[in-house]
Amino acid sequence: MIAWGSFLVVLVASVVGAGGVVTLFSLGLRFAGPDTAGGRRRRALGVTCFVLCGALIAFGVYLVIPFFHQ
Repeated sequence: MIAWGSFLVVLVASVVGAGGVVTLFSLGLRFAGPDTAGGRRRRALGVTCFVLCGALIAFGVYLVIPFFHQ
């Protein structure tokens, strides 16, 4: 029998996580792109978005590989 509640939790978490990574990456491209005006503050914000995107990906890898949390 399928546990539909657990299935729904996994579905929502994966959609929100994927949307978060894509949003952070696109904001990083928008803020840190070569044709953006605004100077250091926008570039720093873009780099911060890229760092957060990488942190989310690393956390996902941590959750998938059981060796890391035994």
